[in-house]
Amino acid sequence: MDSNRIDDLLEKYWECETSLEEERELKAYFNKSGYDKKYADVAPLFRHYEKEQKIGGLDSFFDQRIMAEIENVQPKSKKKRGNVIALFGNIAKVAAVGLILVTAGYFIKEELSKEEMKPYVSDTFEDPEKAFEETKKALQMISKNFNKGRKEVRKLSTFNEAQEKVKADNQL
Repeated sequence: MDSNRIDDLLEKYWECETSLEEERELKAYFNKSGYDKKYADVAPLFRHYEKEQKIGGLDSFFDQRIMAEIENVQPKSKKKRGNVIALFGNIAKVAAVGLILVTAGYFIKEELSKEEMKPYVSDTFEDPEKAFEETKKALQMISKNFNKGRKEVRKLSTFNEAQEKVKADNQL
């Protein structure tokens, strides 16, 4: 196999982009004795993979040790006292959440009732005649500004009409 192909495969291997077939190709190349010496630092890795694959599985002592550990494990006995404490703890949690909800509801109700007592609009004038005069002044000011705006809109509409005429003349 040529050196460029191995370089490409190794690059893909280190980028985790090789297929299983390409990895088998690398293992086969490095397990024969005629590989290029520039790959001497990589060859042991692929030889190790091949060696482990041939051995396969775990040794028989592993199974024996696991079975011995399983037999030595005693099941834990459940105590009634532990269950009662756990039950009490769960009840205490539920009660605490309930207390928080009730307290929050109370404060929300209080805030809402305070807002209902406040008038939405407060009077700024004691004398209705004075309030009427101030309202008239405000409305006159608004009317004056609307009239100014209307004049500006008329100017714009005149401009738009002229622009439309120019476009119509250009199209003919």
